[in-house]
Amino acid sequence: MPIQQMDPNNMRPNEDWEGNNAAFTCPCCEYVFIVSGVIHRGRRRCPNCDLSEGRVQGGRKGGGTAEIEW
Repeated sequence: MPIQQMDPNNMRPNEDWEGNNAAFTCPCCEYVFIVSGVIHRGRRRCPNCDLSEGRVQGGRKGGGTAEIEW
């Protein structure tokens, strides 16, 4: 399964990352969804198609990671 990492220093126009929350665009259906490190415990499947999973750990400015796998 392909994985796309967010680059904290070069964010794409279709993604956002603030604190332990990240917004992803599903590569399969183009639905935009948010993943919270607290509410979703750092991982959430696309609520529209269930074919991808966004993950976030830590903050963008604190050396965290954010990625989407499909």
